[in-house]
Amino acid sequence: MTSAGRLKAVFYGDDFTGSSENLAQFHRSGVKGKLYLARPSVDKAVADSRSYDVLGFAGTARALSGAELDEELDSAFSIISTLSSPFVQYKICSTFDSSPTVGSFGAVLARAEVHFGKRDVPVLAATPDFGRYTCFGNHFARFAGGVERLDRHPSMSRHPRTPMHEADLRMHLATQTTKEFDNVALPTVRNRSAMEERVSASFQGGAGVIFDGLENADIAAIVDLLWTRSLKQPIFALAAQGLAQQLGILWARLGLLSPTKTVKTEITRVENLLVLSGSCALQTGRQIAAAEAAGWKLVHLDVSKIESDEHAAVVARDAALKAIEGLDRGRPTIIYTARGESGRVAGGDVPAERLGAIYCEIARAVRRVISLPRIVFSGGDSSSYAVRTIGAEALEIAVFDEVQNCHVCRLDAPGDADIDGLEVMLKGGQVGADDFFLRAKAGTAGSVAA
Repeated sequence: MTSAGRLKAVFYGDDFTGSSENLAQFHRSGVKGKLYLARPSVDKAVADSRSYDVLGFAGTARALSGAELDEELDSAFSIISTLSSPFVQYKICSTFDSSPTVGSFGAVLARAEVHFGKRDVPVLAATPDFGRYTCFGNHFARFAGGVERLDRHPSMSRHPRTPMHEADLRMHLATQTTKEFDNVALPTVRNRSAMEERVSASFQGGAGVIFDGLENADIAAIVDLLWTRSLKQPIFALAAQGLAQQLGILWARLGLLSPTKTVKTEITRVENLLVLSGSCALQTGRQIAAAEAAGWKLVHLDVSKIESDEHAAVVARDAALKAIEGLDRGRPTIIYTARGESGRVAGGDVPAERLGAIYCEIARAVRRVISLPRIVFSGGDSSSYAVRTIGAEALEIAVFDEVQNCHVCRLDAPGDADIDGLEVMLKGGQVGADDFFLRAKAGTAGSVAA
């Protein structure tokens, strides 16, 4: 049995917002975890594995294709393989963002086998607390008070990079890999002996397993089974943050965690706030509208003008100056590329890597002038690149937000006064209620007034 104070699991997150969310779900149960924003040396990772329960590697695989995707995965998997963890999670978006060409799970499985050998491959996308459900192999997501099948979801069916045209996860995966996947449906999930028998038969036959899940109790039962199995047979799980949530709860119940300080759950108020949004999600558009109604300053980043690195530098400088002007007058400010009016970025397309670099420069420029304690990055792909290039080595969770499932992280950047200690919140496009940005400033213990 794995003991307290020793590494229990490792994860790679296919974008930075999802990576921080995964770490937070572990953290909420008292799991001691660390998320690398830049690749550590093998010696550093091995040393950390002696004092952390979980180590995470934040990545950008969700937005990559071909050789770039392979290189990204190899850079992380080669380090993870030296840690000899029997439980490796490839943290996926709970809306299953992937396609045969972008963020392909088939490519992920191929590189994983090279580095980790043959492992059991469970797939667990359901995350009930985030409104993500799987039933008879089909995946669903909450939207505007209802629940939509992914191929009919107003945002995910029209995602600009990985549109979901198929809600049946078996068929979706079949476009990306030749590996077969069986579905363990809800009636079987809720019968432990039947689930064990079905899962064992599928894994022994070389197939992966897609689990249904509608309630946290379903996810807990699945995670219990997988953890028990991993003690004898190593696992490579394609799983959303529901796995991390329930795995942390399980470890705490089994007494596998070292004593830890009380987990902070209330976000403190800040006097001013900068939001950098590269999201084109409809929900982010609602959140921007709510901030505008509360009197926040909005700065549109016109991506149609970004044709080169030179143009990007000019756009970044202009946007930073406008943000500084608003913040200096005490107005919280949002710089955005889209307001959710459509499924695409307003003004055209710009590579997420370039947009992330622009937001990185804006964040640094603003911090040199305005003493901001907190910045929100909104949008999975652009935020991933922004945080990856901002210069921090790693982050840990400072506050677990029980209200909207988006958490305050603290950057670790020794020797970099612009960044070290900065609080960041990394928000996925679909995450949060309409008042999310208001709460990010006002805190979760006080009023949401601007």
